[in-house]
Amino acid sequence: MTVHVRLFAGLRYIVGDRDLELALPAGATVDTLRHRLTEEYPALEAFMSTYVCAIDEEVQPPERVLADGELVDLIPPIAGG
Repeated sequence: MTVHVRLFAGLRYIVGDRDLELALPAGATVDTLRHRLTEEYPALEAFMSTYVCAIDEEVQPPERVLADGELVDLIPPIAGG
């Protein structure tokens, strides 16, 4: 299956693109996607634990199973004041 990944902030600059397509096995989870990204882009590993994954603008847990064609946003922590 293929999922679409949209990167924000520092991840976008590390990868060199805002949008990626990743081929993942059927039954892959958000955690699988995160591991796959760090395999392909090792520099992301230092940041991955602080980013959240959102699908349809809702934060998803690591065990959430992905569906073919879904759009996953990797969002940095947001500070307010």
